[in-house]
Amino acid sequence: MKTLYENPWFRVVADNGYHWIEEDGASQGAAVLAIVDQHEALLVEVCRPAQGNRPALEIPRGYAEPGESSIDCACRELLEETGYRATPEQLTRLGRYRPNTAILSSGVDLYLARLTSQDAVGSHDHEVQAVHRVAIEQLLERLLQGELEDGFTLAALAYWQARQQPV
Repeated sequence: MKTLYENPWFRVVADNGYHWIEEDGASQGAAVLAIVDQHEALLVEVCRPAQGNRPALEIPRGYAEPGESSIDCACRELLEETGYRATPEQLTRLGRYRPNTAILSSGVDLYLARLTSQDAVGSHDHEVQAVHRVAIEQLLERLLQGELEDGFTLAALAYWQARQQPV
């Protein structure tokens, strides 16, 4: 295996004619579907350069710090990106998501956070343009209208819906 390119967040490797991206921080990374007062979901509005810097609605997510567990990462990212504080006891692991198994080695844990309005303790960080509280009933409609396209968000919603419905 040979490293072709490397930066602080990822490296591009090649092996036997195949190329992929390894993101070391993503192995314990997390994404959080946060439900406030049992009827609203928290979505962050972000502008991603890879998507032409257009505003997008997503659930909070991020890489783990060295030595940080995915559940601790979930709590930290939720606080940084929304200003809502959660304890690990307020989180339930929904599953694991691998964004693109053909070119990314990473996978992150998806969590459901059950919060109350009193868990709002601050404001969002500079990476987030705004935090939106969206009625749960509107989530699937927003997905169908094309307002929710982020894979982490879609995967968390799929896991969450699957747990709500008997199969």
